[in-house]
Amino acid sequence: MKFLILLFCFGLFGASLAGPAQLEATDCTICELLVDVLDSALNDAMVDNCVENVVLIICEKLKIDNADDHVCNSIVSEFGDELIYVIKNLLKENPQNLCGFLIKDCDYKFNPFDIRWPLPLPGIKPKHEEAPLPTGNKTLKVLHLSDLHIDMQYQIGSEANCTEPQCCRAPNNNHEFVQETDTITVPAQKWGTIGNCDLPYWTAEDMLQHINATHSDIDYVVVSGDLESHAIWTYTSDSHAQMIKNVSDLLRKYFPTTNVYFAIGNHEGVPIDSIAPHWVPENLTYKLYDTMADSWHGWVPDDQEAVVRYRGCYMVKVYPGLRLISLNNLYGDPYNLFLLLNQTDPDGTMSWLSEQLAIAEYAGDKVQIVAHIPGSASEAYEGWAINYYNLVNRFEDTIVAQFFGHTHSEQYYMYYLDPEDATSRPTSVIFSAPSVTTYSQYNPAYRIYTIDGNYPGSSFQILDFQEWYLNLTAHGNASTTTWDPLYTSVKEVYGMKNLSAGEWNNLAERMKTNETLVQTYIRNYFRRDDAERPDLTCDTKCTNDYICHIRKAHHSDNLCKDLNITKEIQQPSLYRRPINTVLPKISTREEALALIRKIQQEQKAKGKDAGDCEI
Repeated sequence: MKFLILLFCFGLFGASLAGPAQLEATDCTICELLVDVLDSALNDAMVDNCVENVVLIICEKLKIDNADDHVCNSIVSEFGDELIYVIKNLLKENPQNLCGFLIKDCDYKFNPFDIRWPLPLPGIKPKHEEAPLPTGNKTLKVLHLSDLHIDMQYQIGSEANCTEPQCCRAPNNNHEFVQETDTITVPAQKWGTIGNCDLPYWTAEDMLQHINATHSDIDYVVVSGDLESHAIWTYTSDSHAQMIKNVSDLLRKYFPTTNVYFAIGNHEGVPIDSIAPHWVPENLTYKLYDTMADSWHGWVPDDQEAVVRYRGCYMVKVYPGLRLISLNNLYGDPYNLFLLLNQTDPDGTMSWLSEQLAIAEYAGDKVQIVAHIPGSASEAYEGWAINYYNLVNRFEDTIVAQFFGHTHSEQYYMYYLDPEDATSRPTSVIFSAPSVTTYSQYNPAYRIYTIDGNYPGSSFQILDFQEWYLNLTAHGNASTTTWDPLYTSVKEVYGMKNLSAGEWNNLAERMKTNETLVQTYIRNYFRRDDAERPDLTCDTKCTNDYICHIRKAHHSDNLCKDLNITKEIQQPSLYRRPINTVLPKISTREEALALIRKIQQEQKAKGKDAGDCEI
């Protein structure tokens, strides 16, 4: 019977690997009815026997991520152990909790997305004083790379408009049946293709060659996660380990005397997003921390190696007066299934961050944070997001930069003194850097910050940044690449006095009445020219959507209440596609049971043996 709970809850309600469904609250009734019908015949052995069969049926029936049979089989084998462990333990507490997880706003009994957990703030916050702007002193150049998503199976000339979630691969790799007479509709370009394709390895190397030749004054590099492609059904610990080593070696090749500081992205998870806290059984623990520690040796201090091997974080003293903290914030990722069982400060990671910030404050040092997932983007549990938000506010005069990624677009997120009031004083800003990958609607790009320092008394404030990109529409099949500046000064392109949190907030406010400014922001958001983007025209609602995203560094509609947003802003996901969420009409237990039997009979007719999962 657990076969059927999984079938309905992970299938009909559209969660599974695609994330929580955006369904109406009235669907809670149907979910709870189905769970109630099925709960009467539960036993643990049936989960072990049935779970892979169940998810395979769901994947094939609902075409999750446009998956074919091969993709479904691979996804099932990858997620099976995690699903068995999580579902077993979740059902021990209360089977109805599944409905709270799978259906948005079905939270009157259980809503994992809004669980809060306490995090004491250390010490007394010093009185805030606006830092004076540096004048004419030394500066540092910091390269920010994010979301490389290198596809080692990229093939020039292959189909870029395929029916699978990952294209630009040979037919034997994307498992599409292509006859010799078939015509490629959109050929994959030499240097990369905008669409559901990731970046060829040679383009990533070409970018580093270009940076090495063009920007010889880089002082250090930050990489905010996601090295692997989006072909999540192919993920293995061995292939991920090889990618971590390859990218680390590639950066050493082109920056042999420059320190590189990595953070972990959700695509470093095997399966995707799966970074298990240490309270899980040994066979489910994350296997790649050791690979990271070994690959990053020399960049990460020896006294931090054990921290990397335990929780994937570390702190490094970059210069006198400046520390960098690499934070593994996959411990707040709602797609990390293990967190359904316990979200409270996984592996003590948020407490570790708090301690590191307190030590830095006491020493009078400034801190840069490099991490992957911003607190908004609907991809962080609120418990994690608000605790991080409170730490940023507590240490606003210590934290001088937050380098993030994940969204693939060029974005920023505001922090306010009152987390519920966007009119309160701005305290900090997250910089979500553009992706190196094209997936799924971007030109490849990288960013270089100009930072105050290194000299006695440096503020280490970010003074400006520039962005460079590869125009694949113009140069995708050229013999050589042409990396051009998207802009050379973000201050100039947006007419900002400086890069303080207050000025970034002013930029968002100016967008309300400046259509040209909005168009510039959207162009930079995608790194694509006006002629390539027919959707650059942005009306008031569209503009307000962008502004609301900027304000929401955690999940609070109060931050956008003046923007007349009639429903929750839901940023389109670039990583997980929606699946079928059409629900059957069910009003009684008998109808629920009949539907369950009907689906199982359909599977039998297709030759799929129910085995021990028979009703």
